[in-house]
Amino acid sequence: MDTLKLRQLLMPVLMAAAVAACANRCTEPVPARSLYQHETEVQRLVREQQDSADFAALELEKAYERMSDNERMGGVVYE
Repeated sequence: MDTLKLRQLLMPVLMAAAVAACANRCTEPVPARSLYQHETEVQRLVREQQDSADFAALELEKAYERMSDNERMGGVVYE
């Protein structure tokens, strides 16, 4: 009886490990430079603008996280 319960508990773990091992083995990493190898000048400019906008948004999010509650509520107007 105990071995049956043990098998029932270990079987999903072993199956998940096997699936994860297969999934990681089947995918090969692609170097980042090869993704941009055939991009045009316009595509490069758009990508750089998007990257800079993403970075600016990330900086604002980090600054907001560092603010105290009083600083966050400073710009809020209740009508």
